[in-house]
Amino acid sequence: MSAGSRGGSIVAMPVKEWIRRLEHPLDPELREAFRRIYGDEEDVIEKRRSLYLEALKEFSEAYGSGSEVVISRAPGRVNLLGRHTDYMGGFVNPMATNTEIFALVEARDDDWVLLRNMDPKYRPKKFRIGDEMPPRKIVDLDDWDRWTAERFRERMRRGENLDWDDYIKGLTVYFQEYYRRADGTFTKRIKGMNVLVGGDLPPRRGMSSSSALVIAVAVAMKEINGIEMPVGEFIDRVGYSEWYVLTRGGSADHAAITLSKRGMISHIGSLPTRVEDVTYAPFPEGYCVVIVNSGVERPQDDEAKNYLRVTAAEYRLALLCIKSLYPEYARKLVWLRDVNTRNLKVDLARIYEILRSLPERVSRKELRTRISDAYQEELDAILSNHREPREGYKLRQRALFGLAEAERAVVFPEFLKRRDIEGILKLVKRSHDGDRVAKFDREGNRVPWNPGAFSTDERLDRLIATLRNRDSTPEEIEEAQLYWQPGGYERSIPQIDHLCDIVDYELGSYAAAQMMGAGLGGDVEVLIRRDKVEELRRILDEKYFKPYGVEPRIAVTYPGQGACLLGTPPKGLSFS
Repeated sequence: MSAGSRGGSIVAMPVKEWIRRLEHPLDPELREAFRRIYGDEEDVIEKRRSLYLEALKEFSEAYGSGSEVVISRAPGRVNLLGRHTDYMGGFVNPMATNTEIFALVEARDDDWVLLRNMDPKYRPKKFRIGDEMPPRKIVDLDDWDRWTAERFRERMRRGENLDWDDYIKGLTVYFQEYYRRADGTFTKRIKGMNVLVGGDLPPRRGMSSSSALVIAVAVAMKEINGIEMPVGEFIDRVGYSEWYVLTRGGSADHAAITLSKRGMISHIGSLPTRVEDVTYAPFPEGYCVVIVNSGVERPQDDEAKNYLRVTAAEYRLALLCIKSLYPEYARKLVWLRDVNTRNLKVDLARIYEILRSLPERVSRKELRTRISDAYQEELDAILSNHREPREGYKLRQRALFGLAEAERAVVFPEFLKRRDIEGILKLVKRSHDGDRVAKFDREGNRVPWNPGAFSTDERLDRLIATLRNRDSTPEEIEEAQLYWQPGGYERSIPQIDHLCDIVDYELGSYAAAQMMGAGLGGDVEVLIRRDKVEELRRILDEKYFKPYGVEPRIAVTYPGQGACLLGTPPKGLSFS
Protein backbone atom coordinates (compact mmCIF):
# COMPACT_ATOMS: atom_id res chain seq x y z
CA MET A 1 0.00 0.00 0.00
CA SER A 2 1.44 3.37 -0.93
CA ALA A 3 2.16 6.11 1.57
CA GLY A 4 -0.79 8.40 2.23
CA SER A 5 -0.42 12.16 2.01
CA ARG A 6 -2.27 15.27 3.05
CA GLY A 7 -1.45 18.77 1.95
CA GLY A 8 2.00 17.70 0.79
CA SER A 9 2.80 15.90 4.05
CA ILE A 10 3.24 12.13 4.14
CA VAL A 11 1.43 11.03 7.28
CA ALA A 12 0.54 7.37 6.56
CA MET A 13 3.10 4.75 5.53
CA PRO A 14 3.49 0.97 5.75
CA VAL A 15 5.23 -0.08 8.93
CA LYS A 16 8.28 -1.32 7.03
CA GLU A 17 8.62 2.08 5.32
CA TRP A 18 8.44 3.90 8.67
CA ILE A 19 11.16 1.60 9.99
CA ARG A 20 13.37 2.22 6.96
CA ARG A 21 13.09 5.99 7.35
CA LEU A 22 13.71 5.91 11.09
CA GLU A 23 16.76 3.66 11.02
CA HIS A 24 20.27 5.15 10.77
CA PRO A 25 20.77 7.47 9.08
CA LEU A 26 17.50 9.17 10.05
CA ASP A 27 15.52 10.33 7.01
CA PRO A 28 16.28 14.09 6.55
CA GLU A 29 12.60 15.05 6.35
CA LEU A 30 11.79 13.08 9.50
CA ARG A 31 14.77 14.68 11.22
CA GLU A 32 13.29 18.07 10.45
CA ALA A 33 9.93 16.92 11.83
CA PHE A 34 11.64 15.71 15.00
CA ARG A 35 13.55 18.98 15.32
CA ARG A 36 10.36 21.04 15.11
CA ILE A 37 8.63 18.91 17.71
CA TYR A 38 11.46 18.06 20.12
CA GLY A 39 14.11 20.74 19.55
CA ASP A 40 17.73 20.50 18.46
CA GLU A 41 19.26 18.30 21.16
CA GLU A 42 20.58 15.12 19.57
CA ASP A 43 20.07 12.94 22.64
CA VAL A 44 16.37 13.90 22.74
CA ILE A 45 15.92 13.15 19.04
CA GLU A 46 17.73 9.83 19.41
CA LYS A 47 15.54 8.81 22.35
CA ARG A 48 12.38 9.50 20.35
CA ARG A 49 13.70 7.72 17.26
CA SER A 50 14.48 4.62 19.33
CA LEU A 51 11.05 4.65 21.01
CA TYR A 52 9.24 4.89 17.67
CA LEU A 53 11.36 2.11 16.16
CA GLU A 54 10.62 -0.18 19.08
CA ALA A 55 6.89 0.57 18.77
CA LEU A 56 6.85 -0.04 15.02
CA LYS A 57 8.50 -3.42 15.45
CA GLU A 58 5.98 -4.37 18.12
CA PHE A 59 3.12 -3.18 15.89
CA SER A 60 4.51 -5.26 13.03
CA GLU A 61 4.50 -8.39 15.20
CA ALA A 62 0.93 -7.75 16.31
CA TYR A 63 -0.70 -6.56 13.10
CA GLY A 64 1.74 -7.13 10.21
CA SER A 65 4.63 -5.21 8.62
CA GLY A 66 2.57 -4.25 5.58
CA SER A 67 0.05 -2.37 7.69
CA GLU A 68 -0.28 1.29 6.74
CA VAL A 69 -0.20 3.37 9.87
CA VAL A 70 -0.31 6.94 11.03
CA ILE A 71 1.71 7.95 14.06
CA SER A 72 0.31 10.58 16.39
CA ARG A 73 1.68 11.93 19.63
CA ALA A 74 0.34 13.93 22.55
CA PRO A 75 2.34 15.36 25.44
CA GLY A 76 1.31 15.61 29.04
CA ARG A 77 0.42 18.97 30.43
CA VAL A 78 1.28 21.03 33.47
CA ASN A 79 -1.18 23.78 34.32
CA LEU A 80 0.70 26.69 35.86
CA LEU A 81 -2.44 28.59 36.83
CA GLY A 82 -6.18 28.23 36.39
CA ARG A 83 -6.97 24.98 38.19
CA HIS A 84 -10.50 23.62 38.56
CA THR A 85 -11.75 26.37 36.27
CA ASP A 86 -12.29 24.69 32.91
CA TYR A 87 -15.70 23.30 33.91
CA MET A 88 -16.84 26.78 34.95
CA GLY A 89 -15.63 28.35 31.71
CA GLY A 90 -12.44 29.95 32.99
CA PHE A 91 -8.99 30.36 31.45
CA VAL A 92 -6.05 28.02 32.01
CA ASN A 93 -2.33 28.73 31.61
CA PRO A 94 -0.71 25.39 30.80
CA MET A 95 2.41 24.15 29.13
CA ALA A 96 2.97 20.83 27.41
CA THR A 97 5.53 18.49 28.97
CA ASN A 98 8.52 17.06 27.15
CA THR A 99 7.15 13.57 27.83
CA GLU A 100 4.37 12.08 25.72
CA ILE A 101 2.07 9.26 24.70
CA PHE A 102 2.06 8.16 21.07
CA ALA A 103 -0.31 5.97 19.07
CA LEU A 104 0.33 3.88 15.97
CA VAL A 105 -3.01 3.48 14.23
CA GLU A 106 -4.18 1.47 11.22
CA ALA A 107 -7.70 1.83 9.82
CA ARG A 108 -9.83 -1.31 9.59
CA ASP A 109 -12.65 -2.19 7.18
CA ASP A 110 -15.03 -3.04 10.04
CA ASP A 111 -15.91 -1.39 13.36
CA TRP A 112 -13.68 -3.49 15.61
CA VAL A 113 -11.14 -1.57 17.70
CA LEU A 114 -8.11 -3.65 18.75
CA LEU A 115 -5.90 -2.08 21.40
CA ARG A 116 -2.41 -2.96 22.54
CA ASN A 117 -0.14 -1.13 24.98
CA MET A 118 3.64 -1.33 25.15
CA ASP A 119 3.35 -1.24 28.93
CA PRO A 120 2.61 -4.88 29.86
CA LYS A 121 0.46 -3.92 32.85
CA TYR A 122 -2.22 -2.79 30.38
CA ARG A 123 -3.70 -5.92 28.85
CA PRO A 124 -4.77 -6.09 25.17
CA LYS A 125 -8.39 -5.08 24.63
CA LYS A 126 -10.94 -5.09 21.84
CA PHE A 127 -14.49 -3.92 21.27
CA ARG A 128 -16.98 -3.16 18.50
CA ILE A 129 -18.05 0.47 18.22
CA GLY A 130 -21.60 -0.58 17.35
CA ASP A 131 -21.90 -2.63 20.56
CA GLU A 132 -21.08 0.41 22.70
CA MET A 133 -23.48 2.92 21.11
CA PRO A 134 -26.47 4.38 23.01
CA PRO A 135 -29.84 3.07 21.83
CA ARG A 136 -30.84 6.58 20.67
CA LYS A 137 -29.17 9.81 19.60
CA ILE A 138 -27.46 11.83 22.32
CA VAL A 139 -28.98 15.28 21.84
CA ASP A 140 -26.73 17.48 24.00
CA LEU A 141 -24.12 17.51 26.76
CA ASP A 142 -26.69 17.07 29.53
CA ASP A 143 -28.01 14.02 27.70
CA TRP A 144 -24.44 12.66 27.42
CA ASP A 145 -24.05 13.32 31.15
CA ARG A 146 -27.16 11.30 31.96
CA TRP A 147 -26.46 8.42 29.58
CA THR A 148 -22.84 7.96 30.66
CA ALA A 149 -23.92 7.96 34.33
CA GLU A 150 -26.60 5.35 33.54
CA ARG A 151 -24.08 3.28 31.59
CA PHE A 152 -21.62 3.42 34.48
CA ARG A 153 -24.22 2.33 37.05
CA GLU A 154 -25.34 -0.50 34.79
CA ARG A 155 -21.77 -1.77 34.47
CA MET A 156 -21.19 -1.53 38.21
CA ARG A 157 -24.30 -3.63 38.81
CA ARG A 158 -22.81 -6.27 36.52
CA GLY A 159 -19.55 -6.14 38.46
CA GLU A 160 -17.56 -4.67 35.54
CA ASN A 161 -14.63 -2.40 36.40
CA LEU A 162 -13.40 0.46 34.25
CA ASP A 163 -10.18 -0.19 32.35
CA TRP A 164 -7.86 1.69 30.01
CA ASP A 165 -9.85 0.78 26.90
CA ASP A 166 -12.88 2.66 28.26
CA TYR A 167 -11.20 5.97 27.38
CA ILE A 168 -11.08 4.85 23.74
CA LYS A 169 -14.65 3.53 23.91
CA GLY A 170 -15.88 6.92 25.07
CA LEU A 171 -13.89 8.64 22.33
CA THR A 172 -15.22 6.51 19.48
CA VAL A 173 -18.81 6.54 20.79
CA TYR A 174 -18.95 10.32 21.26
CA PHE A 175 -17.47 10.97 17.82
CA GLN A 176 -19.83 8.47 16.22
CA GLU A 177 -22.69 10.37 17.88
CA TYR A 178 -21.53 13.51 16.05
CA TYR A 179 -22.54 11.80 12.81
CA ARG A 180 -25.87 10.47 14.07
CA ARG A 181 -29.20 11.76 12.78
CA ALA A 182 -32.26 12.27 14.96
CA ASP A 183 -33.76 9.03 13.61
CA GLY A 184 -30.69 7.07 14.76
CA THR A 185 -29.05 6.60 11.34
CA PHE A 186 -25.51 7.78 10.61
CA THR A 187 -24.09 10.14 8.01
CA LYS A 188 -20.59 8.68 8.53
CA ARG A 189 -19.30 5.54 10.17
CA ILE A 190 -16.19 5.79 12.34
CA LYS A 191 -13.75 3.14 11.17
CA GLY A 192 -12.43 0.41 13.38
CA MET A 193 -8.74 0.58 14.25
CA ASN A 194 -5.68 -1.47 15.08
CA VAL A 195 -3.90 0.57 17.75
CA LEU A 196 -0.61 0.34 19.61
CA VAL A 197 0.02 2.84 22.40
CA GLY A 198 3.40 3.70 23.94
CA GLY A 199 5.38 6.58 25.36
CA ASP A 200 7.17 7.88 28.44
CA LEU A 201 4.42 9.92 30.12
CA PRO A 202 3.85 8.31 33.53
CA PRO A 203 0.25 7.62 34.59
CA ARG A 204 -1.41 9.09 37.70
CA ARG A 205 1.21 11.80 38.13
CA GLY A 206 -1.09 14.78 37.53
CA MET A 207 0.14 15.41 33.97
CA SER A 208 -3.12 14.28 32.33
CA SER A 209 -1.83 10.99 30.98
CA SER A 210 -5.37 9.74 30.33
CA SER A 211 -6.18 12.88 28.32
CA ALA A 212 -2.91 12.51 26.40
CA LEU A 213 -3.90 8.94 25.55
CA VAL A 214 -7.29 10.08 24.27
CA ILE A 215 -5.82 12.99 22.29
CA ALA A 216 -3.13 10.80 20.70
CA VAL A 217 -5.73 8.32 19.45
CA ALA A 218 -8.17 11.09 18.49
CA VAL A 219 -5.62 12.88 16.31
CA ALA A 220 -4.98 9.64 14.41
CA MET A 221 -8.71 8.86 14.29
CA LYS A 222 -9.38 12.29 12.80
CA GLU A 223 -6.86 11.58 10.05
CA ILE A 224 -7.98 8.06 9.07
CA ASN A 225 -11.67 9.05 9.08
CA GLY A 226 -11.29 12.38 7.31
CA ILE A 227 -13.11 14.14 10.16
CA GLU A 228 -13.70 17.77 9.26
CA MET A 229 -14.50 19.78 12.36
CA PRO A 230 -13.37 23.14 13.78
CA VAL A 231 -10.38 22.57 16.04
CA GLY A 232 -12.13 24.03 19.09
CA GLU A 233 -15.11 21.76 18.60
CA PHE A 234 -12.79 18.79 18.09
CA ILE A 235 -11.01 19.55 21.37
CA ASP A 236 -14.27 19.94 23.28
CA ARG A 237 -15.67 16.69 21.89
CA VAL A 238 -12.51 14.80 22.83
CA GLY A 239 -12.64 16.33 26.31
CA TYR A 240 -16.26 15.47 26.98
CA SER A 241 -15.74 11.96 25.62
CA GLU A 242 -13.95 11.24 28.92
CA TRP A 243 -17.27 11.59 30.74
CA TYR A 244 -17.74 7.97 29.62
CA VAL A 245 -15.48 6.98 32.53
CA LEU A 246 -17.56 9.22 34.81
CA THR A 247 -15.14 12.12 35.06
CA ARG A 248 -16.91 15.45 34.83
CA GLY A 249 -14.13 17.78 33.80
CA GLY A 250 -14.02 20.15 30.88
CA SER A 251 -11.68 20.26 27.92
CA ALA A 252 -8.95 22.60 29.16
CA ASP A 253 -6.43 19.76 29.55
CA HIS A 254 -7.18 18.60 26.02
CA ALA A 255 -6.82 22.14 24.67
CA ALA A 256 -3.48 22.49 26.45
CA ILE A 257 -2.21 19.17 25.12
CA THR A 258 -3.29 20.07 21.60
CA LEU A 259 -2.43 23.76 21.32
CA SER A 260 0.76 24.21 23.36
CA LYS A 261 3.98 25.52 21.82
CA ARG A 262 7.49 24.61 22.78
CA GLY A 263 9.02 27.18 25.15
CA MET A 264 5.71 28.92 25.82
CA ILE A 265 2.83 29.00 28.29
CA SER A 266 -0.59 28.99 26.64
CA HIS A 267 -3.56 31.12 27.70
CA ILE A 268 -6.68 29.16 26.76
CA GLY A 269 -10.35 29.84 27.35
CA SER A 270 -12.93 27.10 27.79
CA LEU A 271 -16.64 26.51 27.24
CA PRO A 272 -16.19 26.87 24.36
CA THR A 273 -12.54 26.43 23.46
CA ARG A 274 -11.90 29.37 21.15
CA VAL A 275 -8.76 28.41 19.27
CA GLU A 276 -8.56 31.77 17.52
CA ASP A 277 -8.31 33.53 20.91
CA VAL A 278 -5.48 31.40 22.33
CA THR A 279 -2.46 33.51 23.23
CA TYR A 280 1.03 32.65 24.43
CA ALA A 281 3.47 34.10 26.94
CA PRO A 282 7.14 33.19 27.40
CA PHE A 283 8.02 30.66 30.05
CA PRO A 284 10.11 32.35 32.78
CA GLU A 285 13.74 32.46 31.69
CA GLY A 286 16.06 30.41 33.83
CA TYR A 287 13.19 28.43 35.38
CA CYS A 288 11.79 24.92 34.98
CA VAL A 289 8.95 22.85 36.41
CA VAL A 290 9.79 19.97 38.72
CA ILE A 291 7.22 17.22 39.22
CA VAL A 292 7.53 15.74 42.71
CA ASN A 293 6.12 12.40 43.82
CA SER A 294 3.88 13.00 46.85
CA GLY A 295 3.66 9.27 47.50
CA VAL A 296 -0.13 9.38 47.60
CA GLU A 297 -2.18 8.29 44.61
CA ARG A 298 -5.63 9.74 44.18
CA PRO A 299 -8.12 7.16 45.46
CA GLN A 300 -10.34 5.57 42.85
CA ASP A 301 -13.16 4.59 45.21
CA ASP A 302 -16.73 5.80 44.93
CA GLU A 303 -16.40 8.20 47.86
CA ALA A 304 -13.51 10.06 46.22
CA LYS A 305 -15.27 10.23 42.86
CA ASN A 306 -18.39 11.55 44.54
CA TYR A 307 -16.38 14.27 46.31
CA LEU A 308 -14.88 15.44 43.01
CA ARG A 309 -18.36 15.60 41.46
CA VAL A 310 -19.72 17.49 44.48
CA THR A 311 -17.09 20.22 44.31
CA ALA A 312 -17.61 20.59 40.56
CA ALA A 313 -21.38 20.79 41.09
CA GLU A 314 -20.97 23.51 43.74
CA TYR A 315 -19.88 25.98 41.05
CA ARG A 316 -23.11 25.38 39.15
CA LEU A 317 -25.23 25.49 42.30
CA ALA A 318 -23.65 28.80 43.31
CA LEU A 319 -24.44 30.21 39.88
CA LEU A 320 -28.11 29.19 40.14
CA CYS A 321 -28.30 30.90 43.53
CA ILE A 322 -26.77 34.08 42.09
CA LYS A 323 -29.15 34.08 39.11
CA SER A 324 -32.08 33.59 41.49
CA LEU A 325 -30.95 36.35 43.84
CA TYR A 326 -29.98 38.81 41.08
CA PRO A 327 -32.38 38.35 38.15
CA GLU A 328 -31.08 41.61 36.68
CA TYR A 329 -27.80 39.80 35.89
CA ALA A 330 -29.24 36.42 34.93
CA ARG A 331 -29.18 36.81 31.15
CA LYS A 332 -25.45 37.60 31.28
CA LEU A 333 -24.58 34.53 33.34
CA VAL A 334 -23.95 31.22 31.59
CA TRP A 335 -21.04 29.94 33.68
CA LEU A 336 -19.67 31.01 37.05
CA ARG A 337 -16.76 32.72 35.24
CA ASP A 338 -19.30 35.31 34.02
CA VAL A 339 -19.63 36.76 37.52
CA ASN A 340 -16.90 39.36 36.99
CA THR A 341 -16.56 43.12 36.81
CA ARG A 342 -16.08 43.19 33.03
CA ASN A 343 -19.18 41.20 32.17
CA LEU A 344 -21.55 42.70 34.75
CA LYS A 345 -20.17 46.26 34.41
CA VAL A 346 -19.86 46.60 38.19
CA ASP A 347 -16.99 47.32 40.58
CA LEU A 348 -15.14 44.62 42.50
CA ALA A 349 -16.88 45.55 45.75
CA ARG A 350 -20.17 44.56 44.10
CA ILE A 351 -18.71 41.13 43.22
CA TYR A 352 -17.82 40.65 46.89
CA GLU A 353 -21.38 41.67 47.84
CA ILE A 354 -22.75 39.03 45.47
CA LEU A 355 -20.46 36.43 47.03
CA ARG A 356 -21.51 37.47 50.53
CA SER A 357 -25.14 36.80 49.65
CA LEU A 358 -24.38 33.11 49.02
CA PRO A 359 -24.93 30.66 51.89
CA GLU A 360 -21.77 29.38 53.55
CA ARG A 361 -23.37 25.94 53.84
CA VAL A 362 -26.68 24.73 52.46
CA SER A 363 -28.60 21.46 52.16
CA ARG A 364 -30.45 20.17 49.11
CA LYS A 365 -33.75 20.94 50.83
CA GLU A 366 -32.70 24.53 51.45
CA LEU A 367 -31.42 24.89 47.88
CA ARG A 368 -34.85 24.11 46.50
CA THR A 369 -36.30 27.05 48.42
CA ARG A 370 -33.48 29.43 47.48
CA ILE A 371 -33.36 28.69 43.75
CA SER A 372 -35.99 30.17 41.46
CA ASP A 373 -38.66 27.93 39.96
CA ALA A 374 -37.24 28.78 36.54
CA TYR A 375 -34.08 26.81 37.37
CA GLN A 376 -35.54 23.80 39.20
CA GLU A 377 -35.12 21.47 36.21
CA GLU A 378 -31.47 22.51 35.87
CA LEU A 379 -31.07 22.00 39.61
CA ASP A 380 -32.39 18.44 39.29
CA ALA A 381 -29.86 17.72 36.53
CA ILE A 382 -26.97 19.04 38.64
CA LEU A 383 -27.98 17.02 41.68
CA SER A 384 -28.45 13.79 39.72
CA ASN A 385 -24.78 12.82 39.33
CA HIS A 386 -23.66 12.81 42.97
CA ARG A 387 -24.76 12.16 46.55
CA GLU A 388 -25.46 15.04 48.90
CA PRO A 389 -22.41 15.84 51.08
CA ARG A 390 -22.99 15.19 54.78
CA GLU A 391 -21.76 18.63 55.79
CA GLY A 392 -23.86 20.41 53.15
CA TYR A 393 -22.74 22.34 50.06
CA LYS A 394 -20.03 24.94 50.82
CA LEU A 395 -21.19 27.32 48.15
CA ARG A 396 -19.59 30.56 49.25
CA GLN A 397 -16.01 29.38 49.73
CA ARG A 398 -16.18 27.27 46.54
CA ALA A 399 -17.49 30.21 44.51
CA LEU A 400 -14.84 32.55 45.95
CA PHE A 401 -12.11 30.11 44.95
CA GLY A 402 -13.59 29.70 41.46
CA LEU A 403 -13.92 33.42 40.81
CA ALA A 404 -10.52 34.23 42.34
CA GLU A 405 -8.79 31.45 40.39
CA ALA A 406 -10.49 32.66 37.21
CA GLU A 407 -9.01 36.12 37.84
CA ARG A 408 -5.59 34.65 38.64
CA ALA A 409 -5.72 32.90 35.28
CA VAL A 410 -6.64 36.18 33.56
CA VAL A 411 -3.79 38.24 35.04
CA PHE A 412 -1.11 35.52 34.94
CA PRO A 413 0.01 36.19 31.33
CA GLU A 414 0.63 39.85 32.19
CA PHE A 415 2.86 38.85 35.10
CA LEU A 416 4.73 36.53 32.71
CA LYS A 417 5.16 39.17 30.01
CA ARG A 418 6.60 41.71 32.42
CA ARG A 419 8.79 38.98 34.00
CA ASP A 420 7.44 39.67 37.47
CA ILE A 421 8.86 36.54 39.11
CA GLU A 422 7.88 37.64 42.62
CA GLY A 423 4.27 38.14 41.50
CA ILE A 424 4.25 34.87 39.53
CA LEU A 425 5.40 32.85 42.54
CA LYS A 426 2.92 34.63 44.81
CA LEU A 427 0.01 33.83 42.47
CA VAL A 428 0.98 30.14 42.42
CA LYS A 429 1.20 30.01 46.21
CA ARG A 430 -2.12 31.80 46.67
CA SER A 431 -3.73 29.36 44.23
CA HIS A 432 -2.59 26.39 46.30
CA ASP A 433 -3.80 28.09 49.48
CA GLY A 434 -7.24 27.94 47.91
CA ASP A 435 -6.92 24.16 47.54
CA ARG A 436 -5.25 23.26 50.81
CA VAL A 437 -6.85 21.42 53.70
CA ALA A 438 -3.94 21.72 56.15
CA LYS A 439 -1.11 24.04 57.15
CA PHE A 440 2.30 23.24 58.71
CA ASP A 441 4.91 25.34 60.46
CA ARG A 442 8.63 25.33 59.63
CA GLU A 443 9.25 22.45 62.04
CA GLY A 444 6.60 20.29 60.37
CA ASN A 445 3.93 20.65 63.02
CA ARG A 446 0.35 20.95 61.84
CA VAL A 447 -1.22 24.32 62.71
CA PRO A 448 -4.85 25.49 62.48
CA TRP A 449 -6.22 26.07 58.99
CA ASN A 450 -9.78 26.99 58.05
CA PRO A 451 -10.56 27.01 54.30
CA GLY A 452 -13.78 28.90 55.03
CA ALA A 453 -11.98 31.77 56.78
CA PHE A 454 -11.49 33.71 53.53
CA SER A 455 -15.21 33.90 52.74
CA THR A 456 -16.76 34.84 56.09
CA ASP A 457 -19.05 37.85 56.39
CA GLU A 458 -16.34 39.71 58.31
CA ARG A 459 -13.62 39.00 55.74
CA LEU A 460 -15.77 40.03 52.77
CA ASP A 461 -16.99 43.14 54.61
CA ARG A 462 -13.36 44.20 55.15
CA LEU A 463 -12.57 43.75 51.45
CA ILE A 464 -15.62 45.78 50.47
CA ALA A 465 -14.73 48.54 52.93
CA THR A 466 -11.13 48.68 51.68
CA LEU A 467 -12.22 49.05 48.07
CA ARG A 468 -14.78 51.75 48.86
CA ASN A 469 -12.65 53.74 51.29
CA ARG A 470 -11.03 56.69 49.53
CA ASP A 471 -8.25 56.69 52.13
CA SER A 472 -7.12 53.13 51.35
CA THR A 473 -3.52 52.98 50.17
CA PRO A 474 -2.57 51.54 46.75
CA GLU A 475 -1.00 48.59 48.59
CA GLU A 476 -4.25 47.93 50.47
CA ILE A 477 -6.28 48.17 47.25
CA GLU A 478 -3.89 45.72 45.55
CA GLU A 479 -4.17 43.18 48.37
CA ALA A 480 -7.97 43.42 48.14
CA GLN A 481 -7.94 42.36 44.49
CA LEU A 482 -9.82 39.16 43.76
CA TYR A 483 -6.79 37.30 42.43
CA TRP A 484 -5.10 37.46 45.85
CA GLN A 485 -8.03 35.79 47.66
CA PRO A 486 -7.56 32.03 48.18
CA GLY A 487 -11.15 30.87 48.67
CA GLY A 488 -11.60 27.27 49.73
CA TYR A 489 -11.94 24.46 47.18
CA GLU A 490 -10.31 21.79 49.38
CA ARG A 491 -9.05 19.35 46.75
CA SER A 492 -5.62 18.90 48.37
CA ILE A 493 -4.49 16.47 51.11
CA PRO A 494 -2.30 17.10 54.21
CA GLN A 495 0.82 15.44 52.79
CA ILE A 496 0.77 17.62 49.68
CA ASP A 497 0.12 20.73 51.76
CA HIS A 498 3.14 19.88 53.91
CA LEU A 499 5.33 19.37 50.82
CA CYS A 500 4.25 22.77 49.47
CA ASP A 501 4.97 24.40 52.83
CA ILE A 502 8.48 22.89 52.91
CA VAL A 503 9.22 24.38 49.48
CA ASP A 504 7.91 27.77 50.59
CA TYR A 505 9.87 27.86 53.84
CA GLU A 506 13.15 26.66 52.33
CA LEU A 507 13.10 28.09 48.77
CA GLY A 508 10.26 30.59 48.77
CA SER A 509 12.24 33.33 47.00
CA TYR A 510 13.03 31.03 44.08
CA ALA A 511 10.16 28.54 43.93
CA ALA A 512 6.44 27.98 44.41
CA ALA A 513 4.70 24.62 44.78
CA GLN A 514 1.13 23.55 44.19
CA MET A 515 -0.98 20.45 43.81
CA MET A 516 -1.32 18.95 40.33
CA GLY A 517 -4.37 17.58 38.61
CA ALA A 518 -7.86 17.07 39.97
CA GLY A 519 -6.74 16.58 43.56
CA LEU A 520 -7.05 14.19 46.52
CA GLY A 521 -3.54 12.93 45.79
CA GLY A 522 -1.12 12.80 42.92
CA ASP A 523 2.02 14.81 42.41
CA VAL A 524 3.16 18.33 43.16
CA GLU A 525 4.47 20.79 40.61
CA VAL A 526 7.22 23.20 41.59
CA LEU A 527 8.04 26.24 39.49
CA ILE A 528 11.69 26.77 40.40
CA ARG A 529 14.86 28.45 39.27
CA ARG A 530 16.98 25.89 37.44
CA ASP A 531 20.06 26.36 39.59
CA LYS A 532 18.02 25.47 42.70
CA VAL A 533 16.82 22.05 41.51
CA GLU A 534 19.57 20.06 43.23
CA GLU A 535 18.98 21.98 46.45
CA LEU A 536 15.29 21.11 46.15
CA ARG A 537 16.19 17.41 45.83
CA ARG A 538 18.30 17.56 48.99
CA ILE A 539 15.68 19.43 51.02
CA LEU A 540 12.81 17.17 50.03
CA ASP A 541 14.85 14.05 50.66
CA GLU A 542 15.57 15.23 54.20
CA LYS A 543 12.28 16.86 55.11
CA TYR A 544 9.65 14.97 53.07
CA PHE A 545 10.69 11.72 51.37
CA LYS A 546 12.46 10.11 54.35
CA PRO A 547 9.98 11.22 57.06
CA TYR A 548 6.99 10.03 55.00
CA GLY A 549 8.69 6.91 53.64
CA VAL A 550 8.12 8.03 50.06
CA GLU A 551 10.19 6.98 47.06
CA PRO A 552 12.17 10.09 46.01
CA ARG A 553 10.95 10.57 42.46
CA ILE A 554 11.52 13.95 40.83
CA ALA A 555 11.15 14.81 37.16
CA VAL A 556 12.33 18.05 35.58
CA THR A 557 10.28 19.26 32.63
CA TYR A 558 10.26 22.15 30.18
CA PRO A 559 7.55 23.47 27.86
CA GLY A 560 7.08 21.00 24.99
CA GLN A 561 5.17 20.98 21.69
CA GLY A 562 1.47 20.23 21.41
CA ALA A 563 -0.16 17.15 19.89
CA CYS A 564 0.41 16.38 16.24
CA LEU A 565 0.85 13.73 13.59
CA LEU A 566 4.34 12.63 12.72
CA GLY A 567 4.94 13.11 9.01
CA THR A 568 7.21 14.38 6.27
CA PRO A 569 7.77 17.20 5.51
CA PRO A 570 6.85 18.85 8.84
CA LYS A 571 4.12 21.17 7.57
CA GLY A 572 0.81 21.23 9.37
CA LEU A 573 2.02 18.77 11.98
CA SER A 574 0.31 20.53 14.85
CA PHE A 575 -3.04 22.15 15.45
CA SER A 576 -1.28 25.17 16.92
